[in-house]
Amino acid sequence: MPVNSQVPVSLNDERWDEELGGTGLADQGVNDDSVADRVPRSAATTRGARRATLLALGLGAVGAATALLRRGGDSPRTFPDPGAGAPGSRSPIASDPATSAPASPSSAAPSPAAPTSAEPGTAPPDATDVAPVVEPWRAQVIAGSQEGDVDDTAPDLAGALDVEGEAWVAALDAAEALSPEEEQAMDSAADADAAQAPQGSDEQGGDSGAHSDAGPGAGTAPTEEVAVSEDSVTSGASEPAVVSAVAWYAGEETAFALGGAVSSAAAIRVAPLGPGGRAVVSEATTASFASTLPLEVYRRERPRATVTAVSDLAPGLTLRTTPAWHLARRASTAATAEIAAEIEARGTTAWIDWQLNPSRINDSRAERIISTHFPWASVSGPALSEATGGKPYLAPPIITNSIFMRARFGNRVLADAVVEMMADMVYVPLLGKAQSMVTGLDKILRTHALGRYADLLLAALTDPTLLRELDNTVSTKSSPNENLGRELLELYTVGRDAYTEDDVKGATIMLTGHGMDWASRTYLYSPSKHATGRIQVLGFSDPNSDPAKGPDLLKRCVEYLCSHEATATRVATRIARRFVSDDPSEAVVAEIARAYLANGTRIGPAVRVALTHEEFHKSVGRKWRRPTEVIMSIARAASVESVDPSGRASANDVWNLGSYGWLIRDAGHQPRMYTSVDGYPDTADYWMSTGRMMTMWNAVQRAIPGDTKESGRTDWARALSITPGDSAKATAERITWHLTGYVWEDAHVEAIARILAGMPKSGGVEDWKVVTEHLSGYVEQAVRLTYASPYGSLR
Repeated sequence: MPVNSQVPVSLNDERWDEELGGTGLADQGVNDDSVADRVPRSAATTRGARRATLLALGLGAVGAATALLRRGGDSPRTFPDPGAGAPGSRSPIASDPATSAPASPSSAAPSPAAPTSAEPGTAPPDATDVAPVVEPWRAQVIAGSQEGDVDDTAPDLAGALDVEGEAWVAALDAAEALSPEEEQAMDSAADADAAQAPQGSDEQGGDSGAHSDAGPGAGTAPTEEVAVSEDSVTSGASEPAVVSAVAWYAGEETAFALGGAVSSAAAIRVAPLGPGGRAVVSEATTASFASTLPLEVYRRERPRATVTAVSDLAPGLTLRTTPAWHLARRASTAATAEIAAEIEARGTTAWIDWQLNPSRINDSRAERIISTHFPWASVSGPALSEATGGKPYLAPPIITNSIFMRARFGNRVLADAVVEMMADMVYVPLLGKAQSMVTGLDKILRTHALGRYADLLLAALTDPTLLRELDNTVSTKSSPNENLGRELLELYTVGRDAYTEDDVKGATIMLTGHGMDWASRTYLYSPSKHATGRIQVLGFSDPNSDPAKGPDLLKRCVEYLCSHEATATRVATRIARRFVSDDPSEAVVAEIARAYLANGTRIGPAVRVALTHEEFHKSVGRKWRRPTEVIMSIARAASVESVDPSGRASANDVWNLGSYGWLIRDAGHQPRMYTSVDGYPDTADYWMSTGRMMTMWNAVQRAIPGDTKESGRTDWARALSITPGDSAKATAERITWHLTGYVWEDAHVEAIARILAGMPKSGGVEDWKVVTEHLSGYVEQAVRLTYASPYGSLR
């Protein structure tokens, strides 16, 4: 079934089932997946094939651009229009603030090998199964989101590489600027959602509250026209499952592929060029640059890599790095050269030990930002109600923004990474039944994340957050509720294969009477509601004859469960999967589990074993970064000197997550907001799906300018100490290393160097110098391409 290239497909459209061949998928209500992810995958769509496709797309931005740009010539330049959408398309801000970030292949770019030998207007060698359709149109490869189609409003990266001078800079600036009308639309949406929030206050039996879905969008500044050549487009799709849909932009002497791995049901939206074959481009709107701290570490030359590896997540790519950078990528949420340099200076083992004692680490900047702008994050119960003026349901976005601030400015990077790992294990969504109480669980996680798991779990089981979320507040001897008893065994301790239904009943009886005081929203144990009688939970048995001893009974049972070998294995597996690899060996899991048990269920020593294990050292390139890691790495590397964060408690703006936060949300990784009770997956298979990767590339595209409202436009040239007139090759080698921690292959370095040199038409890479005119614009594009590459995506 070929894609209908003339009619955009919306998930909310009645035509959707027809486009999917009557599968009925439109009515299934699958959460947080793109159009591509909703299409049944054939057996031929293997993990290796998908990874190869994604690698081709990511490296295409480097390799294919290099092959193209070597052709040179004086032919008319092709320029994808950054502002025009398809007929009937909608603005992501003006019409629907909840729309995801534009799902264009801006950051993805083309298949790496095809343009080297292909003639203009021909299909790439690896797309022979795609039926050619040649028309003088501009094609946009769109992966629809759950909420509908998304417009391509950012300038196409591959196209931008082939455009000279002010036209390109104008398009770049305009595509990222918000018009006053759009800013007002965002603010109005946030205010409207905040006004609805009281409906979500979780009084007894209440529902969760609403939150603002407004996100950043592209500007609609006054326009001018820029001449381009008429495009020849080859597009199409074929069954089954995922195919490579490639749009070719051809001039007399140049051609490059704009690639997107899309499913056969994804829409390829086409829109005509402007009058006379001219694309309409918005005028520049330049935001003031942020005050940037040019860190000394970014001025250092690229060191000699001492670790070489290959990975099935990036087939065909040789990865060269250092132990310090490998540890930085794994042990922190937002790995940067600054963190890697600290590891290098201290030594890997000494750094791990330092980080495992977070109280010894000065984290004053992050804590000052949080205490000043997000003070509600540190209080719970009556104090939270008082701080919020009787609106504790406003707490969730405060927690979210405090998580972002710690990732962006904090120094306790390993502790914060472990906190979020344990938040996925003892999982409660921020926006759920217990949203008025989530600050309590956040404090528990931060207090116990590196300590004893038995202490963490007991504290969680006696906190209103977990009790309310899993209905234990209404579990009594006359009407016991099994939710928490079952999850205690299945999710928090021994796992599904280790218990029986009788064990669930025993755990449920044990938990009766543990509830909350609704007036103060604090933990309350009621002996009169506790069921008595002997209980048996696996090997733990107790007569349970005195209801007054219910809290002691719970403590002893939790201690038993957390010390169980099955629990140790589950905790160890989660640690190994987070820090070592998606499929850790039984040997490394067993060693981590032994450390956990030998240290009385302490998590810190178990993490230490994982990070110092031989298998960890051999695992370079075997993990894929999740959206928060990529976006927060960009934000942290920007090195802004000051920040006036969005979502401040004092600004009546608490639902605003800021530009970085909205991008993370739209990429499907808003902290503690997964749709299942077991927390976010931490495997490449989940995050490397077609739709998620395209969304991630778009998030990178839009994150590079920074959050202009919070701190101003990121001055990457200053942050990375890039000097006009310096060797473009040496500069490219330096910044690609400092932004990704990998030594790039020569052809990929050359592509970055060409951008830094202002797209020269002659000379060799050894002769190119960093451009003087429009330096900031070219540097932004180089940084975009760096983070959108596989080097920037491997944890």
